[in-house]
Amino acid sequence: MTSKSKNLPSALNEWHCLLGDNSMLVGEPAAIQYGACTTPVQRSIPAALLPTSQEQVVALVKIAATYKVPLYPISTGRNWGYGTANPVVDGCVVVDLSRMNRIMDMDENLGLVTLEPGVTQRILNDYLEERGLDFLVPVTGAGPNCSLVGNALERGYGITPYTDHFTAVTSLEAVLADGSIYRPALTGLGGEAVDQAYKWGLGPYLDGLFSQGSFGIVTKMTIALARRPETIQTFFFSVVADNGLESAVGAVREALRATTGISGSINLMNPQRVLSMLVPHPSRETGLTGAIPTETVTRLAREYQVTAWTGVGALYGEKKIVSAARSVIKGKLRPYVQRLVFLDSASLRRGKGLLGIIPRQLPLSGKLSMMAERLDATLNIMEGHPSEIALPLAYWKSGSLPRQGMDHDPARDGCGLIWYAPLVPMVPERVRCYVEMVKNICPSYGLDPLITLTSVSDRCFDSTVPLLFSKNNLDEAVKAQECFKNLFEAGQREGFLPYRLGVHSMELATEQEGSYWDTVRRIKKALDPGCIIAPGRYEPGCHLGKEETD
Repeated sequence: MTSKSKNLPSALNEWHCLLGDNSMLVGEPAAIQYGACTTPVQRSIPAALLPTSQEQVVALVKIAATYKVPLYPISTGRNWGYGTANPVVDGCVVVDLSRMNRIMDMDENLGLVTLEPGVTQRILNDYLEERGLDFLVPVTGAGPNCSLVGNALERGYGITPYTDHFTAVTSLEAVLADGSIYRPALTGLGGEAVDQAYKWGLGPYLDGLFSQGSFGIVTKMTIALARRPETIQTFFFSVVADNGLESAVGAVREALRATTGISGSINLMNPQRVLSMLVPHPSRETGLTGAIPTETVTRLAREYQVTAWTGVGALYGEKKIVSAARSVIKGKLRPYVQRLVFLDSASLRRGKGLLGIIPRQLPLSGKLSMMAERLDATLNIMEGHPSEIALPLAYWKSGSLPRQGMDHDPARDGCGLIWYAPLVPMVPERVRCYVEMVKNICPSYGLDPLITLTSVSDRCFDSTVPLLFSKNNLDEAVKAQECFKNLFEAGQREGFLPYRLGVHSMELATEQEGSYWDTVRRIKKALDPGCIIAPGRYEPGCHLGKEETD
């Protein structure tokens, strides 16, 4: 799918007058800056615009509408595994909102923060720490430099309270395709303060159109933050034998139901996923182009004491409440899991202190120290502190970690990564069906089945499976794309469907018939008849008039 406007030079001239030299990239510099991607897809990007205010966004959208030039907004462009900063179609001008990074307001009483799309996990964390405000940053594994607004709009989730990040969005503003500004009904009636405190507003709920949508450019958002509780305890457990998965799933479901409002998400990870955090990729034994053999996984799992499934979760609240919830968790999980351990930062620090007196020459000292560092990083993100703990996964197969002092940037560093992220009902037999599906499909393409199941409620898991490949090997890249398509289609037959899609795969859903996509098409036509905003993004492929396209 392509979209190329013959009027681009005229639009560029007007944008230059609006923004100046330092807020535009044209031609190759734009392609280099925004075209790098962890997926095999790379779109043609003729230019990029970097506004610093809502007023500039309004003006540049009006120019785009005049000349019928499609725009693709990004918050920070760190959409690893889903397209990074690449548009869905060729020929879109990227609108990079990362310079709009103001925290506009913080209501300490209500825990509401109003911010622009360029505000990252790190920026909010620094803001809270500088002011001594005890709130948790809604962290994700994407890293400290990723946008909070972008993640919320993509319906991202985390493991801390307010797990569903779009649920925590209480209000937003957006610039529509004609340059007008969308504001919710209560704000329009003069009730901005109450609008920010009450998610649903008045009348039809339209804020949701901008979540996984292409109807406007969000320039302002209010998010509810969870207060930092008196106590945060992380718990870990093991499922020693694979045939214990079904019982563990049922126990996790009951534990979540019994501790609603106190427990965050609970993760279940298979051995390959845990080993990817503990050991270098065993490429000498397997080669870079094949999945790790079962016997190698078994040997490494035995060496590092990794079981068939590893679970991790957290409890948040006042000390007495967490203590009671801890007893409930024990009662629900212990009959079905092993090695159930509760930790907090203080106990981990004491443990790390003890490690310091273990002689370095002892065989286990290095492994224990490494595991302690991993636990420390895990507790850190559970406590709402931004972390890069999950980003080395993208480098696991390539082994080319960034130099000391550099942030992780998988696209810049040439990592190959496509995420497959389907929703799986929290029903033991369905979870088993899903796991076997992934275990059968991934190795047939030379890819490791790195499976994580994360609870998004007590009814449903979201699973994340990273498809890792070498960007330098065309055959591997093709196989990774084919594997994703096979997983999507097999999952569709079984009822396991992604909660989000990348720019490389949106047509797998949007090109299918149904009243839903027909309704999306009609709304798009009404709000954006010129298809100016993010053509092809979660919509069935609107296009510019023939007189304006090649």
